[in-house]
Amino acid sequence: MSSIPQQIPVPNTLDVEAVERTLAELWKQTAGYNQASDDAVLRARSADLMVFLNDESLLPETRQIISELASFHPCRALLMAGDRNAAARDIELHVSAFCASQKRSDSKNLCCEEITLTAHGPFVSELPSAAVPLLVPDLPVFLWWRGKLGAEERVFNQLCLAADRLVFDSAVSLNPPSDFVAVAQLLKRRGDEAIVLSDINWSRLTAWRTSLANFYDVEDYRAELQQITDVRICFVSETGTISVVSSQALLIAGWLASRLNWKFEGAVAMQRSPRGLAFHFKNNDRLIELSFNEVQRPAMKSGRLTQIELKTSEVPATFLVSRSEDGLHLETQPTIAERSYPSRLLPVRNQSAAQLLSCEMEILCNDKIYEEAIEVAAAMMRASRAGPPEEDPA
Repeated sequence: MSSIPQQIPVPNTLDVEAVERTLAELWKQTAGYNQASDDAVLRARSADLMVFLNDESLLPETRQIISELASFHPCRALLMAGDRNAAARDIELHVSAFCASQKRSDSKNLCCEEITLTAHGPFVSELPSAAVPLLVPDLPVFLWWRGKLGAEERVFNQLCLAADRLVFDSAVSLNPPSDFVAVAQLLKRRGDEAIVLSDINWSRLTAWRTSLANFYDVEDYRAELQQITDVRICFVSETGTISVVSSQALLIAGWLASRLNWKFEGAVAMQRSPRGLAFHFKNNDRLIELSFNEVQRPAMKSGRLTQIELKTSEVPATFLVSRSEDGLHLETQPTIAERSYPSRLLPVRNQSAAQLLSCEMEILCNDKIYEEAIEVAAAMMRASRAGPPEEDPA
């Protein structure tokens, strides 16, 4: 993937016709690269992609992701970078184009376009009014929010109204507990304000969810799986403290509890849970304790899952899913009454951000399973803030 070497500034920011004229000139220049060959350069747009950043330093990385994304989803990308805390600077606009190259040659045959708008201080709030008119009509509109959820509320709300789907990545959240509560509130919107939402991090958990679900496909395991009393979810530590639970750990916990119809009971007192932050659930009269544990794994990214353990107390049984040291496989290991059953290996696909984003741009409907997982995760985080209920001395 390559791009036109320069970004062309457009002096009249809100002049849509000026932007279109500049883009048309860029396409002429792009086509000129291939005049000496028979290769065609196609201007293709299958979607509109709006991207909001509250940190301009993320622009180069974002452009690289969009450049890769163009080979899957040629689109018009509108990048908005706004720093509310910087000195006031009115909106500046630049345009550029990306061309996809054939894997086996250097010929270009598919192009998409990028429009970048930057603003500082109070002018950040004007970014939506400048960007929305530049959307290509009659195409699905995706909003990739790379800022903090809940920040720039006016900008966020205006862009959401123009979008068909909101995409974010909880893996990069600086405060997953707070963000998950914010996401749960977004999902409660009704009517014209309802949001169809995607979390790129949810796709990263597909292999974990598949491995856990596979236990329930084996008839010999089902009796013990109905008696689970203890769940331990381990994830890679970033700080070495238990102050923040990773977004992946919260998501998989919410998914497991919602799929198995466990009723959330509340947080567990820290002195009663030496392994770390823990919560109680109930299934009929059976009490289930779910705990989160940080581990050290220098070779893996912080926040990533390393192990999930399901245990019973009556007939001793353990159902374990562990990630290999090289991070390339998940291994399942069931043990019932001290008897080990055959383990299974499942490859882990380490997809790029562009590949994950591409998958989300193929979905337009609500993901009810994700929404239910978020509701449980948000309930756990609200309870952890409030603290566990006081115990009856009797």
